Amino acid sequence: MGDVGVGGKIYMYLVRHGETYLNRYKRMQGWADSPLTEEGKIVAVECGKKLSNIRFDRVYTSDSGRTVETAELILGQNKYSSDLPINKTKAFRESFFGSFEGEYSEVAWDKIAKQNGCADFKELLLNHSPEEAMRFTKEADPFRDAENHAEHWARLEKGLNEIIAQNRGNDENVLVVTHGNTIRNLIHKFSEETNVRVEIKNSSVSIIEYTNSVFKVISFNQ
Repeated sequence: MGDVGVGGKIYMYLVRHGETYLNRYKRMQGWADSPLTEEGKIVAVECGKKLSNIRFDRVYTSDSGRTVETAELILGQNKYSSDLPINKTKAFRESFFGSFEGEYSEVAWDKIAKQNGCADFKELLLNHSPEEAMRFTKEADPFRDAENHAEHWARLEKGLNEIIAQNRGNDENVLVVTHGNTIRNLIHKFSEETNVRVEIKNSSVSIIEYTNSVFKVISFNQ
């Protein structure tokens, strides 16, 4: 990781995108994309109101439409940062589910769980780490296209390094609108004691502080 220099703190506000139609239909959605539902838009606006007094210095999203749409709705409520450009990057994409993309989530996860001696997804999460769950997903994908944790993290690290490299030594607030598994892996990386074996709520906010080469989780899934 890079270094922002003495005194420069970066507060990264990690927001999961609003509810999409594939979320609503309970289908696997990694690199696959779908628009926000009306409820998804409403909750994204509510998130924007919650963050309306935060003066954001930069904004990042994945290159998926659902994160861009969510970021636009959030910025539309902001008192200071409504005209900020959005930096779209594949670094903050969701993890890729390979041939499970678009499959009913229950069907996909039950297959992955049963191949690894678990009754269902809940048991899989209870007994295995996020890293193991991603490895199991890749192994269960007949094409082996699904990302494992190392592949996903390599992308995320590029995104983090870009955020850090752009800092000029000043304290900054950076909005990062991204995805559930992406947020889970980021939080787990920097706070292993935090229980990330929960659903990351649509338009929820998690905050990571970066200063002097150290990442600290401030809040999760709020």
